[in-house]
Amino acid sequence: MPVAPTVGVVIANHNNSDFVGKAIESVARQTVRDIRAVVVDDASTDRSDETIRTCLARLGDARFRYIKLESNVGQGGAIRRGLAELDTPFVCFLDSDDLWYDDFIARHIAAHMNADIPVALTYCDSHIIDADDRMLAGTAWWFDAIPTETSPRQIDAALIPTIDPQTGEIAWPANGQITFHPHWTPDGATNSTASMMFRRAFVDLVLVPPNEDLRLYVDFYLSTFAMLLTGVIAVHEALYAYRMHGRNKHSNATVMGGKYNSSTRPWESIRTPTLKLIRTVLESEAEAFRIAFGEARHGEAMALIAGEIDEPPPPPPAEPPKPSRSGVLGRLFGKIDPSPDDPPSR
Repeated sequence: MPVAPTVGVVIANHNNSDFVGKAIESVARQTVRDIRAVVVDDASTDRSDETIRTCLARLGDARFRYIKLESNVGQGGAIRRGLAELDTPFVCFLDSDDLWYDDFIARHIAAHMNADIPVALTYCDSHIIDADDRMLAGTAWWFDAIPTETSPRQIDAALIPTIDPQTGEIAWPANGQITFHPHWTPDGATNSTASMMFRRAFVDLVLVPPNEDLRLYVDFYLSTFAMLLTGVIAVHEALYAYRMHGRNKHSNATVMGGKYNSSTRPWESIRTPTLKLIRTVLESEAEAFRIAFGEARHGEAMALIAGEIDEPPPPPPAEPPKPSRSGVLGRLFGKIDPSPDDPPSR
C-alpha cells in the first residue's frame, strides 16, 4: 500500500527567544517522522540565535536545518526562504511562539488524504495559552458568530476536558470530525498560520508578491486564496496551542469570553489591503490560475474579491433647487432658498 507523503515545516522566528525552543521541540516530537524542517531566524536582535543553536544541538536531529538571515525580510520573506530549502509535496508554517501537539501533522495528512475531495489547505482549531503554557481558552473558533438563540442550550460532553488532579494537565476526548468549505465568503476565516497544512504546489503558485508587500498576515493571504480556488477543510479539534504572551505582533487583546477576538486593531485596515493584493495577483497570474483551476473558478474568485473591495458607487447628483416657498415647513423640507445665515451645504 502507498505511504504518507513527506511534510516540510518552516519555523519563522523574529525575537521570540523565550519560545522558539519549545516550537522546535514540538516539531521534533511529531508522531509522523517523515518530515523536513527549516528554522529561519529573521535577523532577530534578542538571543534567538543562541537559543535556536542550543536547541538544535541538543536534539541532534538530522531532519532540521537552520538559516540565519542578516537583514529582516518579514514573515512572508522568511517563509519563502525556508521553502527554498524544501521539496516536499506538503508544507506547514509554525509561528515560533506557538507549539504543535504531537499528532498535528498526522491529523492534517489524514484530512488531506480523505477519499472525498482534495483541497489546497486544511486547518484546525487551537487552544489559547499564555507565556507560561497555562490554558486561557479551549477553542479559538473566534470567527464563528455567537449563537443568536436566547434559550439555554447544553454543551456537548465531548467538548469538556478532564483535568489531572496531580499535574493539572488538561485533556479532551478525541474528535474526528472534519468539514469541507467549498467557497470563500466574506465572513469565512481560518485560524492562525500554525493551524494550517498546504499543498506545496499551491503555495508556489500564489506566494508571488515581493517580501515588502507581505511582511505579515501570510495566513490570511494564503487561506483566502485557498478558499477562493479550491475550498478548504476544517479539522474540528485543537491540534496546537496559540500563545498570547503580551508581545504578539497582532494578538494584543485579552480573552474576555464570548466571541474570540485576539486583537484591538481594526481588522478592516488589514483585511482590505490584503484583499487588494489578492486581486492584483489574480489579475497578474490569471493565465496560470485558469490553467490550474479553470476559467469559471478564476472568474468567480475575481468577482467575489471585486465585490468586496470595489468603492461604492458615487451618490446621485443633487436635485436642482426648487422654487422658493415661504414658511417654516418650506425651510424644514428644503423648499426654500437658504438664508445667508444658514451653514453651507455639505
